[in-house]
This record gives sequence, C-alpha cells and structure tokens, in this order.
Amino acid sequence: MTAYVPGYNDKAEEELIGRARELRPLLLKSAPEADRNRRLSPEVFKALSDAGFWKMAAPRRWGGYGTSARAMTRVGLELGRGDGSVGWVYTVLHGTTWVASLGPDALQEAVFGSGGPEAVICGVFNPPGTLDEVEGGYIVNGKWPYASGCRHASWAQLGVEIRKKDGSRHPGGFAYLRASQFTVEDSWYMMGMKGTGSETVVAKDVFIPKGQFFNIAELGGIGKHSPGKKHVGEPSDYWQFMPFLRATAHGAVAGAALSILEFAKETCARPILYTTYTKKGDSANAQAQFGSAAAKIDGAIALALKNCQLIDEAGASRVPMTPTQRAQSKGEAALGVELICQAVDQLMHLAGSSAFDERKPIERFYRDLVFAARHTANLPYVGYEIYGKSLLGVSPNIAPDDLI
Repeated sequence: MTAYVPGYNDKAEEELIGRARELRPLLLKSAPEADRNRRLSPEVFKALSDAGFWKMAAPRRWGGYGTSARAMTRVGLELGRGDGSVGWVYTVLHGTTWVASLGPDALQEAVFGSGGPEAVICGVFNPPGTLDEVEGGYIVNGKWPYASGCRHASWAQLGVEIRKKDGSRHPGGFAYLRASQFTVEDSWYMMGMKGTGSETVVAKDVFIPKGQFFNIAELGGIGKHSPGKKHVGEPSDYWQFMPFLRATAHGAVAGAALSILEFAKETCARPILYTTYTKKGDSANAQAQFGSAAAKIDGAIALALKNCQLIDEAGASRVPMTPTQRAQSKGEAALGVELICQAVDQLMHLAGSSAFDERKPIERFYRDLVFAARHTANLPYVGYEIYGKSLLGVSPNIAPDDLI
C-alpha cells in the first residue's frame, strides 16, 4: 500500500462529469418509477455502478479514483439534474465510503479488500444502536431509519454506543455490517426524495469481528489516525467530516435547482392569461425574476465550490481547516441553501400552477429540493447561528467542532 499520494486525480474529473451528464436522459425517464417504488431502479443503480461513481471516494491504495471533493460535488450536481433522488443517494453512498476509508487498517481490509473500490456502503449515525463486547468481537443491535440506498448496499455503516455489562452506554463509533447481516424495514413514505429508498436498517444480535468496528470516540473524532497506521496517506484522509458531506450534498440540490430553472424557462414562451402578454418572457418583470433566480442558483453553486476548495486544500496540505473556517463554511452553506430555496420559489411562481402537475418533471424536482433543503445539516438558521457565535467569540458553540 502507498504511504503517501500527493494531490488529486484531476484527470478523471471531467470524464466522470461527462458520464454523469450522459445519464441524464435515463434518470429523467426512470424517476417516476423510482417515486412509485420509493427506491432507485436496478437499471439506474447498475448505470451508476458501471460509470464508476462508487470508486470516486475510494482511495487509490484500494483501486479507487482518489478524486477531489470538487469533482464529487460536480458529479452530484449533474446527477441531481436528472433526478434529485439519484443525486442524493450518490452523495450519501460516496460519503459513507469515504468515512470507511478513514477507518483502522483491519476495517479497510475487510471492506475494500473483499469488496474492492466498488464497495457500496449505506450509513446512518443516529439514533445510535448498541455494541456489546464478546469473545472475538461484538454483538450489534439497533434500528437506523433514513438509510438512503440501503437496498442496494453491500455494507451498512451504523452508529453505535458501547454498552457495558452494567448497562451503561459510552461513546463509540461505527459498526460495519455486511448486507447479509442486516434486514431492511419498509418505512420510507415521504413527499420528497421518494426515490432515495431511505428505509430503516435493522440489526438483531448480529456478531461482527473486531475488525468491523471503527472506534471514533477512542481516536477523538472522525479523521484522526492512530500512530503506526498502515493504510493512510491519500489527501482525502485529511478532509474534515461535515464540511465535506455538506458541500457534496449541496451539489445534488443545486442540480435539481438547475433543472427547475430549465423547465421554468420553457414556460416563458406561454402567454400570461388575462394580460396583453402573448409570451411571458416579454414581461420585463418576468425577465428580472428569472434573472434573479438564475443568479441565486449560480451564487449557491459558487459557495459550494468555494467550500470544496477549502476541503481540498486541507487534504492536500494535511493542515486541517480551522474552527473559524469550518464555521464560515457552515454559514456560507446556509446562505447557499437559502438562495436556492428563494430561487426555486421565484421560478415556480413564474412557471405557474400547471408546474405542480404530478406528471411533470418540474413538480418532482421542486418536491425533492424543498425536502432536501430541510435536512438537519442544511437548516439555514442553524448555520447562521453557528457562524455568528464563531464571529462573536461565543463559546461553547451549539455544535462540537466535528459536527460543524
């Protein structure tokens, strides 16, 4: 295994983005089926796998691409333009793959040594399950809802607390279960992101060897590496947890916004009823509203890419982002989400009530976007408070550094 890999695999970036663009017709066509079945179709998931997208977050030491956070965000944006649910599942699964690549040597060998760089890992942190130590390993129990893409996964990365013999619980980390070791409970009935299949993973008295546990609490947080670790050295081994997950998720959300912009533009060729405008696009007010929405989406994408640059620079230099930089990235990401939400509301007003026809793609993109924007990691008022407290020197902040 390589001890150190400088830089990122920039050569692969444009090719992977091109593959994502080529999939857009398939994703648009398949999205209604995914909504009905509440999960991605086997055909779509195979297309994602064949395109090599699961290898993006896998380090080159295991045969992965070793791409940058910027590359992953841009691919997520293109997938999100075809189907918001696909962009979201891509984001979650490559995020959990990346977390696994930070794990101890034995874990990496179990996951990537057996499954290769195409290992597909779903993951949920909360609510944590329990981990009981037994001879040779651990017993895992728990139920984890919102496990996006879990029916397509070969592994599950599940947040657990360590339960002592007296019943007390202590901070732990992630238990890794193979697909044969968990079941899936049909629990995903939401109005948006229907196709993500974010169902509930269930583990009942499952034994895992010690090598399938990532004790994050013992290391002091995600991204910390123990002395003497063998499988480490990729720039991505030095990214910060939440900034990376946040920026890449915003790529998929921005992609959905770009599709809403595209479909709303088509409606500008129609008349504004009960007015003299035979084309909506002739209205100066409609022109201004459309331009305003487009600028807000562009601004949100620029903020996401700016935060990717901070992440990538930290990985390449091995110098972590400072608490101030993390808080700023959180605040700016909050602004990005707010800008996108404002933009798509403007666009849906322009598009008119017919845009809410369930048979039209714009309606699905809108549902997916406003739903994703309300994920707990995306709530603007939380991001603004964290950034404001940091700027004003208010301590402690409302979240620990690892979760900012």
